[in-house]
Amino acid sequence: MNFRKVELKKGYIWEATEEAPKDPVTGKRKRISARGKTKPEAKANLQQKLKEITEYGLTTDPQQSSITFENLANDWLITHKKNMKESAQRSREYHVKRFGKYIAKIPVRNITGKAYQNVIDQMHKDGYSFNTIYAAHAVAKNIFKQAILWDIIKSSPAEGAIMPKKIETVEDIEKDEVLESYLETDELKVFLKVVDVHMLPMDDSIFTLLAFTGMRVGELLALKWSDIYFDTKEISITKTMFNIDGKKDEYKILTPKTKKSIRKISFDDNISKLLKNHKNIQNQQKMRNRYIWHEADFIITREDGFPMSPRFIHYRMKRLEKFLRQDYGIKKKLHPHILRHTHTSMLTEAGADLRAIMQRLGHTDAKTTLAVYTHVTEKMKSDTADKLGAVFGDLINR
Repeated sequence: MNFRKVELKKGYIWEATEEAPKDPVTGKRKRISARGKTKPEAKANLQQKLKEITEYGLTTDPQQSSITFENLANDWLITHKKNMKESAQRSREYHVKRFGKYIAKIPVRNITGKAYQNVIDQMHKDGYSFNTIYAAHAVAKNIFKQAILWDIIKSSPAEGAIMPKKIETVEDIEKDEVLESYLETDELKVFLKVVDVHMLPMDDSIFTLLAFTGMRVGELLALKWSDIYFDTKEISITKTMFNIDGKKDEYKILTPKTKKSIRKISFDDNISKLLKNHKNIQNQQKMRNRYIWHEADFIITREDGFPMSPRFIHYRMKRLEKFLRQDYGIKKKLHPHILRHTHTSMLTEAGADLRAIMQRLGHTDAKTTLAVYTHVTEKMKSDTADKLGAVFGDLINR
C-alpha cells in the first residue's frame, strides 16, 4: 500500500493506493485509491474498498463503479426491451422517468436506503398517485436488483423501503368500490341514451360494441372487417391497437395482452344489424374520401380510414360523462374499461357462469371480474327474495 500527500485548495489530504484483485467483469487489475484527512483514515477507506471488491465481487471498472441511476436504468431498459411488448416498455420508461426525476445523476453506489426512501416520500409530497408511486418503486427495485447481478452494488437500497398508505375517510369506507367499477342496467340505459342524443360520428358503434362484447378498447380498435364472421355471428380477437401518442399514422398492431385474449366472441342479430349498418355508413364515407382513404380494412376509423387511438376513445367517453352528470346525476367516473366490467354484470344477470364469462372476456385471472360477478349474484339473490315476497306475500300473511 502506497501513501502520498495531495494538495487541495483547502489544504493537504492523504491518498492511499494499492493494486486490486482482478476485475470480475474485465479480468484486468487496476490500482485502487482512497483519500482521508489522515494517513490512517485513507488506509481504512482503501481497505473498505478492497473488502467490497473481494467479498462481493464488485467491479473496479471506473465506468461501472461511477454509473448513475439514469445510465443504469437506460441499460436495464435496453437489456429487457427484447422480452417485452412496446406498451409495457413505454410504461416502464414512464416510471423510470418519474423515479429518476429525483436521483437521475447520482452514482448508483452513492444511493443509500435513506436516499431511496427520500424519493418515495418526495413523490408522495409532490402529489403522485399511490398507483404511480408503487409502480415506480417496482421498476426501480428491479433496476437495483439488476445492478447487483451486474456486480455494480452489493445490496439494494430499495429493500425495506416504506410505501405510503392511503388514509381512508368515512366516505371511502362507505363507498361501494365494486359498484363504482361497472354500470348497472338502468345506468347503462341512461348512458346509451346520452350516446344517442350527444354522439359524435361512430360513438354509437364504439360504445355499443364495447358494452355488448366486453372487448378491450385496443382489441376493438384493432378489429378489421376480416375478423367479423356474419355467417357464424362471431368476432375473432387476435390483436390489439397500440398508439400511445394518438398520432394517426403511428399506430402499431400488436399481439393481444395474453394467450387467453385470443378468442372468438359470439354476437346476436342486434349487433349484426349494427355492424352491417356501420359498414354501409363507412362505405359512403370511403367514397367521399376515396383519394385520401387509408385502405387497411379497419372497422372503427377516422374520416380518412386511419384507425382511432385508445386515447381518442377515452376523450370521447369523458365528453359523454359531463352530460351523464349534469342531466341525470350519475357521478360514476367513466372510462372505456368500465364497459368491460359492465359486460360482466350483464352476462351474470343473463345467467352465464364465471368460467364462461372469463372465456368470453379473455381473462385468466381477474379480481375485478370476480368481484363484479359476486356482487351481482348477491344482488340477484336479494332481488329473488323480494320478487318471491311480492308474488306470494299474501300466503305468508294469510
